[in-house]
Amino acid sequence: MRQFPKPIVVVSRCLEFDKVRYDGQVIHSRIVRDLEPFVEFIKVCPEVEIGLGVPRETIRIVRKDGSYRLVQPATGEDLTDRMNSFTEGFIEDLQEVDGFIFKSKSPTIGLRNIKIYAGLENAPVVERGTGFFAGKLLERYPGYPLEEEDRLRNTRIRQHYLTHLYTFADLRKLKESASLEAVQDFLSRNEFLFLAYNMDIQEKMFGLVQDGSKSIDKILEELESLLKQLMVRPPDHEANIKASRAMFQSMAADVSEKEKQFFEAVLGRYEQNKICFSTVLELLKLHLLMAGRDPAYHSFLLPYPEELIMEVDEDRDKDFWKQG
Repeated sequence: MRQFPKPIVVVSRCLEFDKVRYDGQVIHSRIVRDLEPFVEFIKVCPEVEIGLGVPRETIRIVRKDGSYRLVQPATGEDLTDRMNSFTEGFIEDLQEVDGFIFKSKSPTIGLRNIKIYAGLENAPVVERGTGFFAGKLLERYPGYPLEEEDRLRNTRIRQHYLTHLYTFADLRKLKESASLEAVQDFLSRNEFLFLAYNMDIQEKMFGLVQDGSKSIDKILEELESLLKQLMVRPPDHEANIKASRAMFQSMAADVSEKEKQFFEAVLGRYEQNKICFSTVLELLKLHLLMAGRDPAYHSFLLPYPEELIMEVDEDRDKDFWKQG
């Protein structure tokens, strides 16, 4: 059975942990609850860390004379310098991290579509951007798994985030071992996953170990850079089909002509959006088992722990025919 690394994740404290939101509430988040047994969380609430109480008056981002300020309209207080100072210190102290989960709509720890106002009171929204704290992390950690809790309710976004997160955690462990053999094993385990994400970048990754002239430190540096480019967005259905076909063809000596035809028919139904991609993956696992190989070795088939896979149909056993 494959042993997964334990990712290190920076998370907003108000998500499942502490009542630190401006209104004194805690926000419930399925992804945070699910991840808690499997990751190491680094919890942070930037607003509390700079000395704001709970509950507290709301704060907002204001664009003024071409610059952005973090202010509290009710008090007129400008919190920009305090927030920037805290953020810089937080980043400096953050030794290791694999991913981030932010709180949506927050002017400090929100990642997307954050309202930016023209003034303190009764002012229109003039643009949208990132929160003060989250924006600095985005600059410092480009290419890392960064998401907001509300988007992670979407199954496809969640799957991509978890795949991204566990791949980065795997890379962190790889850098600790720092051996050519470990790099080769990393690439072998991720061969078909990386093919699905981007074939050109996957080929560049394999080229790193074939070069022969690079030091292990240089290989790891370039591998990390390529990985950040690779996992910007998830594969589409065509890329999934390409990678699935490549994996199936790697077992060509162990399958019959009828099995090949059946597999192609399954791919056809997936292409037509008649079945889920998980059906294709289960079929690949079966053929690997029949060939005497371990399906769990391949991240394409199991990119993160099975316990984190969401239910397919929440209403599967609901009685829609019950009378009364």
